[in-house]
Amino acid sequence: MNSNAFLLRFLASSLCLTFSGCSFYAFGITESGTDSGTTTGSTTETTTGSTAVCGNGVVEPENGEDCDDGNMSNLDGCVGECRYASCGDGYVEEGAELCDDGNDVDGDSCANNCTLASCGDGAIQSGEQCDDGNEDNTDECLDTCIVASCGDGFMLAGVEACDDGNDDNTDACVEGCVVASCGDGFVQEGKEACDDANMVNDDECPNACTSASCGDGILQAGEECDDMNDVDTDACRDCFVATCGDNVVQEGVEVCDDGNDINTDECPTTCMPATCNDGFVQEGVEDCDDQNDIDTDQCISCVSAECGDGFIEDGVEGCDDGNMDDTDECTSACVPAECGDGFVEEGIEGCDDGNKIDTDACTNECTNAECGDGIVYEGEEQCDDGNGSNTDDCVEGCKNAFCGDGFVLQGTEQCDGADSAPDQAVCTQCKLFCEPAMGMGMEFADCNGDLLMKNGDGCESNAVLDDSCGQSCDDCASMDPVLSCIWIDSAHMCANL
Repeated sequence: MNSNAFLLRFLASSLCLTFSGCSFYAFGITESGTDSGTTTGSTTETTTGSTAVCGNGVVEPENGEDCDDGNMSNLDGCVGECRYASCGDGYVEEGAELCDDGNDVDGDSCANNCTLASCGDGAIQSGEQCDDGNEDNTDECLDTCIVASCGDGFMLAGVEACDDGNDDNTDACVEGCVVASCGDGFVQEGKEACDDANMVNDDECPNACTSASCGDGILQAGEECDDMNDVDTDACRDCFVATCGDNVVQEGVEVCDDGNDINTDECPTTCMPATCNDGFVQEGVEDCDDQNDIDTDQCISCVSAECGDGFIEDGVEGCDDGNMDDTDECTSACVPAECGDGFVEEGIEGCDDGNKIDTDACTNECTNAECGDGIVYEGEEQCDDGNGSNTDDCVEGCKNAFCGDGFVLQGTEQCDGADSAPDQAVCTQCKLFCEPAMGMGMEFADCNGDLLMKNGDGCESNAVLDDSCGQSCDDCASMDPVLSCIWIDSAHMCANL
């Protein structure tokens, strides 16, 4: 292969690494560096007639190929010069190898099986004391590749009886990885009271490694009792007289015992189950506990008294009907309903605006303001005298009387409106006047103001022609000449009939 062909192949290899599945042939390059010809099926025919090269996708054993996957990737099963990938070829086969350093040194970072060197691979690496290639921690080499020793926390089979990984000689495994036992000179915590490492039974520490103790039937110093048993529910517990609060329920005496002095939990210091009226407020269950069954104080059945509970709290509530209805006899504030409380009591009040203003829409008697109730509704009524009379100063509609309202104000008006004048009379500015004659020469019906048609009505005796009528009349019959009040030119005039 000449240098130019080598350069072209190098460039093609680089591109093939980027675009998988390509071959040298795709770039028109053969092993001899000549341009490629046409491709028929999987066989490449060159224009020069030379054979195809590694990377053309065709396995050519005669050219020394094991494989030919048509690419230049060294991460798959066919690498290098079309050779099968294998551990030690220097290429890390993707999905099959973790490493491949191309050597047979088993103590470096890549083992001969192309796995990363690690504790447990059977090869002692730098920093490892041993490596037996297993995870058994009962042999001489631990799975951490450290030589087994007493105190490492693993029991070495055939050598150690125990190994708890500490240097505490008061537990079950003592110095030398030996199981703790009476007479070893170490007091095993929770098991032995003493251990003097001898077999003398009559000294301060018997051979059983127990000293005088509660339960031996002998009352020792510091004991309140010793009934030589381990029954916790009788009168003597751990050589102390059973008491409420010792966290053990004494049979036949206590119902509960939670071992504390809290009186607000389920078991107070009486060692009886918490109940309402025991005098203790049970947290999360009771609001209060006054140790009585009185329903009119602040605590009712261990619930804090409140308005609406149906019980009248003495000195606090005036009523309590157990509801929040403000329209009945007892308001939601537990105050007896009354006019002015702002709540309309159903069936009793027509309204209730909660104030003492008598001149608004709701009177102080909690009735809806209306004309005739005797109270002047501000902004709506001019007056309200509380009666149905239309002859006084306050007439129908609670309006102030005035001339022209159609009602005759007694003592002030003679009439008010045409309908209020008698026959033969007219009402002008709420005063009565004789009805004028209806035509020339007709006699005025009445001129003395009595509104009665009588003989003799006419002009007064000293009247002269064309005098105005309307003064009180004399006996017209005795007048000479007799003048009568008649309607002349739109006026009441005296005339000689």
